[in-house]
Amino acid sequence: MDPDELLAIAHELVEQGGEMGVTLRILGHLAVREHTKKNRYLIDLIKRVPTHDIDFMGYSSEINQANRLFIDTLGYKPDPSVAYSQEYGVKRLIYHHDNGVMAEIFLDELHMAHHLDFKDRLQLDYPTISLVDLLLSKLQIQQLTEKDTKDIIILLAEHDLGSQDREKIDITYLLKLIRENWGLFYTAQNNLLKAKAFLGQLGEINSDTRDTVEKGIHTIIERIETEPKTIRWKARAKIGTRMKWYEDVDDVHR
Repeated sequence: MDPDELLAIAHELVEQGGEMGVTLRILGHLAVREHTKKNRYLIDLIKRVPTHDIDFMGYSSEINQANRLFIDTLGYKPDPSVAYSQEYGVKRLIYHHDNGVMAEIFLDELHMAHHLDFKDRLQLDYPTISLVDLLLSKLQIQQLTEKDTKDIIILLAEHDLGSQDREKIDITYLLKLIRENWGLFYTAQNNLLKAKAFLGQLGEINSDTRDTVEKGIHTIIERIETEPKTIRWKARAKIGTRMKWYEDVDDVHR
């Protein structure tokens, strides 16, 4: 399915959810695409492979409303394996439609290599999660893929760092999480360096775009390195990589 068509479906689901008491916000590449206006050409230029599914963030308190929306109203079928896994604390919903669309809803949190809490954060933007949450969802990945690396580049090409502006990446919130969590700091820093190295291999990007992304990467790395850290962060930093600093995604999902 064409990614713009899929994004239109995601928009409609967010709107229908709001009408039925279900708070849904788009995440993943579709959210990146939603927030890319000036540099839309960049998505095709660096050959960012389109997504085939729709990812949302939602609230666990609205599970019943979500089931009514997707199953009773829209005719989606729930994924039986996810329904089973919820008994073991896995907080997500997956629905399949006959048109081939799969909609996945992460509830309250993104619990992957690192934990990102979305309590009271879904009201910050519409129809997607906030820009900083979107960037953090990429920076927290332990095994960074080429697709996610490209999303980091696209986000930093399109958006400045700032605060109290929905079209800027809230560096203040990012620093707040980083200063409290050495593991997230270490993974995020490595992923920013990987994005910078990957950017250097993209000869087709113009110099202005390259400079903008490199400046964003440099600024974030500089700020997270110089940000005052908590005592807990400093204690964990002394242990470093001798102790595992992330969770395996397969173990989390299991």
